[in-house]
This record gives sequence, C-alpha cells and structure tokens, in this order.
Amino acid sequence: MNKPVVNAIPDEYAAPANQAGVGLLKKAFQILDLFTEQNPGWAQAELVRETGLPRSTLGRLVRFLCMRGYLLERHGRYTLGFAAIDLGRRAQLQFNLVDLCYDLLEEIAQATAETVILTGYDEAHARVVCLAQIPSRQGGLRVFENIGNAYPLHSGATAKAVLAYLPERQVNAVLEDELVSVNPARTISADQLREDIEEIRRQGFVVTYEETYPGVVGIGVAVLTPRGEPLGSIAIAAPVQRMNDAVIAEGAAILMDIGQRVAARIAGGA
Repeated sequence: MNKPVVNAIPDEYAAPANQAGVGLLKKAFQILDLFTEQNPGWAQAELVRETGLPRSTLGRLVRFLCMRGYLLERHGRYTLGFAAIDLGRRAQLQFNLVDLCYDLLEEIAQATAETVILTGYDEAHARVVCLAQIPSRQGGLRVFENIGNAYPLHSGATAKAVLAYLPERQVNAVLEDELVSVNPARTISADQLREDIEEIRRQGFVVTYEETYPGVVGIGVAVLTPRGEPLGSIAIAAPVQRMNDAVIAEGAAILMDIGQRVAARIAGGA
C-alpha cells in the first residue's frame, strides 16, 4: 500500500494545474502576507475585511493553513504557526547576504576605487555587523574595516541606513537610549538623529562625516526585503579629502542603483 508523502495536499485543497489553482495560491499568500511584526494577530472577520475575499473562501483557506501549521488559532485570533516559523528559520539559515551581492560590491569598488562595506542587521543587539569589505585601491590614505566589527544604529552610514527603515517603535527605542558616538570627537542628539532619519527616508541614502572614525566620510544605502524591512546595508567609506560634493553625489547614485538591484534579487528577480 502506497503512503502519501509527508507534505501531500488533501484532495479537497489540491490545486489544478490551471489559473484557478494559481488563484488559490495567491489568495493563501494574500492571507499570510498580512501577518507582520506590526500586526501579528488577526480575527477572521478582520482577515475578510483586509483581503476582500468572500468569507467562505477565506474560511476554507484559513482552515487549510491551520491544518498545515502555517497558522495557529487561539481564542478566535490567528497568528503564524510553527510551520511558518520553521520555514523562516530554514530560509534564514540558507540565506547568505554576502554570496547574494558580492559581485555587486565588486562593481561599486571598480566604479569608485574606494572601500566598499556590506553589513548585516543584528536586531537582537540593535547594531549592524560588517559581513564583507572590498578595500580601496587608492594609494596613500584609505579606509579599512574588519569583518565582524559592529556599530550601534545611531552612528555611521552603515548603521543609519538601516535605522531609517526600522519600525517606529524600534526607532523610538534607539532615540530614547543613550546616544554615545563611536567617534568621541562627535556628539549626537535625539533631535538631530530624528532629522537625519527623515532625510534618509526622503532621499534614500545617507551621508555621514567622521561619525565612526576621524577623517572618514561614509555613504550608505539599506538592503531591503520586498516588505521594505532592512537586512543590512552597503556603504562606501573614504577619506574626507577625496569626498567632495560631486564625488559624494556620484557615489550615492551608484549605491542607489546597486541597492535596487540587490532588492530585486532578494525578491526573486535577476
């Protein structure tokens, strides 16, 4: 007697290989996409309102997702279930930001001849961590970063690029904390940091002067998921002597283009 495979779908939910099946899949993801950090729990009536799906269709899909472990029902409210959590854990283990975009880092290095840095966002410690760097090819003065170096979210281009795209509650937590500059010669105020965040959101990149090391200018962009959540950042770091307005503008344009291309890869594009 043949046994069904572990992840076999019951006949009542089996999608035909046609547009109707694709439509059901889209509706299921439409439901799952509502479960975010800001809105982790939903009642079924709320799901109906937000998705616009017929109550009967939504009810069937929710029951199926619960049966598969992707949703969990507690006291009439639904949250992501253990299967969804495990899927995210497995995806995170397999996701390597360095491998995903190292060739694009090399493009930046070739175009600018300055040091290029990739960081990852360490949410647990409210910081960014250097994952990779390509050192400057310039002679004389140049910036060098150590893999594994970490920076608080309020200091430097790599960190502020991430901070600007975090949820407001996390931004507020940073603003309310003690703001100690990495470079002791600089001071940071919550009001100025808030202005910086708004400016980053408007223009899509950040420029910092001597916030981490004396004499260093940083230009950074966030690496974003399709939901706009920051995974880390990409930055150019160079001595202030070589970073006039024209060079900074050119570097920012290059980073903006690369940032969009990395985001497309994360979303499953080329």
